[in-house]
Amino acid sequence: MDNDALQLFEETLARYNRERYDAGQWRDYGRLPQGHSPERWAELQAMGCFELLRPEHDDGAAPLADLLPLYAAAGEALWREPLATVFAEPVAIIGQVADPDRRRALLEGLITGAQPLGYAHRETGGDGLASTATRCAAGSTASWRLDGDKAMVIGADICNGFLVSAINAERGQPAMFLVDAAAPGLQLQRYRTIDDGVAADLRFAQSPAEWLCNGTAAIAAADARGVILAAAEALGMMRGANRDSAEYLRERRQFGQPLLGFQALQHRLVEMLMRQRECEALVASVAEAFDHAAPALSRQVLVLRVQVARALRHITREAVQLHGGMGVTQELRIGRYYRRALMLDSLHGSADQALEALSEHP
Repeated sequence: MDNDALQLFEETLARYNRERYDAGQWRDYGRLPQGHSPERWAELQAMGCFELLRPEHDDGAAPLADLLPLYAAAGEALWREPLATVFAEPVAIIGQVADPDRRRALLEGLITGAQPLGYAHRETGGDGLASTATRCAAGSTASWRLDGDKAMVIGADICNGFLVSAINAERGQPAMFLVDAAAPGLQLQRYRTIDDGVAADLRFAQSPAEWLCNGTAAIAAADARGVILAAAEALGMMRGANRDSAEYLRERRQFGQPLLGFQALQHRLVEMLMRQRECEALVASVAEAFDHAAPALSRQVLVLRVQVARALRHITREAVQLHGGMGVTQELRIGRYYRRALMLDSLHGSADQALEALSEHP
């Protein structure tokens, strides 16, 4: 996407946020069983957002960098739509499928909205592939059967299928499988998340599955893609928290002057803005590294996770404090930014976890 197209896209998303999102909708969405508005989901597709996944060439991939404005807009307005079921980890998994016809069919299902897919890799108490407990075995008709449990699958209610990691019981090798949402032996336990979204835990009991690709490279690519897009969402949240904090301090008065006139508060705002700017440059750099398959990508992704998680937690915590008691009310975004930051830590790992992994990285 060239600079003119990028600017137009960002302006379109900003206008969409102004016109379609407000605090009343957050409360309404919290009462919906699926946690988001099907009308808004259809609007995003009508705007052409899903077409950002369409590659220019059959053997290529659409640039991840083109999705950064979409996720930043989602973070700033706190979209409830489960973007990950279309734009995040599933795209990376599909990119590892060897059969070009099957790969194109799966990607087309995401682009048209006909087959959103949930990423089912996390397990309770798990720590990477080494602790994956879900097992696969060949069935009597050369199909595969899965047994095990997966945790915190986002957007499960709208998914037609799930991309599931499992270990071959005989060879001990990881692989990725596609399981239909209506497959026999599959049970879903739905619940609300800390940011008032909807997730589900999955249980497989001899559930039929389609083998897609080997797991190690696919899971690494999926996790990297998920972290980068989550970082772009975090950028949007940082921008929103910084803007809302500055506006609040500009409006509130004490001792005959706006709170923004106090130098101590100005310094806190500057620190928040500096952290945002640093993360903006880092997200763009790592997204470019992902698109070009840079050899040091895994280390860059860990650095990104550390920096963005720390910056987001600092900015949202400061924003809550600067708003005082108002920061935790339902009418303001500030408290919701903070809860969403906690949710991103649950999905992609905290700064401390990423820092520990970085210390062990070669």
